[in-house]
Amino acid sequence: MAVEFHASSPLVPNRKCYLARYSSRLNNDAWGVVDVSLESLFPNPLITYRRRPSGCLIERFRDGLCM
Repeated sequence: MAVEFHASSPLVPNRKCYLARYSSRLNNDAWGVVDVSLESLFPNPLITYRRRPSGCLIERFRDGLCM
């Protein structure tokens, strides 16, 4: 997927990159979601930065809320 990142400073330009997102159900109450930059697989000479992998863990609690 194509994403665009915005910094809160007018001195930093917006950055566009391509990510692959993988999500997996770990058990009945938890999901894992990971984003990985595709710039290492498909280099673009116009892009001078690389995003590091990131992700989150989503857990459901007994009261129906998620964290």
